[in-house]
Amino acid sequence: MSRYLCKALPFYLLMLVVAGCSSNSRLETPVPEGFIPFHHPQPGDTLSSVAEQLDSISRSELQRYNPRSRENLRNTRRLRLPERSSDVPATGPYYYRIQRGDTLSKLAQHFHISLLSLMQANPEVEATRLQVGDRLEIPVRARDLNGYRWPVDDPQVRINFSWQRWGVHQGLTLETQPREEIFPIAPGRVVFAGEMRGMRRVIIVEHDQGRQSIYGYCHALFVEEGNRLSGRHPVCSAGHQRQINKPGIYFELRENGQAVSPEDYLPALPWN
Repeated sequence: MSRYLCKALPFYLLMLVVAGCSSNSRLETPVPEGFIPFHHPQPGDTLSSVAEQLDSISRSELQRYNPRSRENLRNTRRLRLPERSSDVPATGPYYYRIQRGDTLSKLAQHFHISLLSLMQANPEVEATRLQVGDRLEIPVRARDLNGYRWPVDDPQVRINFSWQRWGVHQGLTLETQPREEIFPIAPGRVVFAGEMRGMRRVIIVEHDQGRQSIYGYCHALFVEEGNRLSGRHPVCSAGHQRQINKPGIYFELRENGQAVSPEDYLPALPWN
């Protein structure tokens, strides 16, 4: 080991310890005095008016913590509230304290993330034995800041990032209209346009921050390798998605070569 590494090692060990303590402290934070975890909107309430009533949380923080609610709360029975603003940072992740009646599945639906990614972010939590009062990490990643869009205007997710009988389904299976135009989630450069075993016609777009978006089971390709996409330009049309035996595409998001849950990054869809 070099003299430099010997000198630097204690510093790096200290940083690892500090990072671990910081992560644990976020999960072990006590409940603020007088905290109420839910707000039940009254007729005429909006996200903005509720934020004004609460005073301790901004409208944007309330929206991030209830990502599937819209400004008009007409059909919203209750809003979940963060214990403090630091539990819902713009860049994520969020933090949540388990309440009576919660399940990981319900929380994944509320925060519009995949159940698998929620479980991966909290490996010490037993899904069938949740402890009321424990805190969870909600692995949302800069959902409001990256500017990503869904590949289609009316996303119909039929299989999400999840465990399946053949292993991990690493993306989203989206049902679409026949031959519907498919758009890139963000500006980028086309790094692949052609046939790929198992996904037929495929488009791969490279974006900032080491991310790539993949569009499989296309019917027709509208771009070529090397094309730069700066606007709302379709990359392909939807083909036949064999996983659901209907028109659709397979969509995957990769970060530094690793598949990540697209729902942790894409805008949350409103409740049906």
